[in-house]
Amino acid sequence: MKKELELNECIGYSSKQPELLRLYGQSFSGSMAAGNDEGNGFSNYVLFFVTPENNKVGAYTLHTETKDKTAALVKLMNEKLGKTDYHYRSKEFTNQVWYKDGLYYFFNTNNTIVNMGEKTTTGDLTVISEKSPVFLEWHSSGGGFSYYGEYLKEKKKPEHQGKNFSYRDFIEAEKENGSFLGNTYFDNYVQ
Repeated sequence: MKKELELNECIGYSSKQPELLRLYGQSFSGSMAAGNDEGNGFSNYVLFFVTPENNKVGAYTLHTETKDKTAALVKLMNEKLGKTDYHYRSKEFTNQVWYKDGLYYFFNTNNTIVNMGEKTTTGDLTVISEKSPVFLEWHSSGGGFSYYGEYLKEKKKPEHQGKNFSYRDFIEAEKENGSFLGNTYFDNYVQ
């Protein structure tokens, strides 16, 4: 594995090893470079985020660079985790979040990428343990998941404790209260 980044909160290690690019028994090894799964920067890979203080993996990201493996990952996630109430889709991107058995699954696809002259759809599935609040806050504070970060903050408030408060409940409350973000929460939301 190759060290990709080092911050106070985490160290990131990446790998293109096929045995690490498996999820639910399915291989996600691949590359945009024909006949070469290792590729030259256009390969599918996994990134493990390790907490330096205890040397444990708190999150990982499976990145797919190839259209076929991204489509397979989309299908697999929806089959294994089902419908989610956090689902945004535009012509260029999709963003979905599931929570199951103490794990958050953040999934993003991007179909604006052109690699080596070929249009592709990339995917990033980031799985974060609820026991890793730094990674969870870090990942849900920007990009296509910032709305989810706002939801998680709201969900922690005393009035929601011990109640079933879904993301859908959150955006409905935002709609009723005249959200400071205007229509932002509601544009591209998949009902």
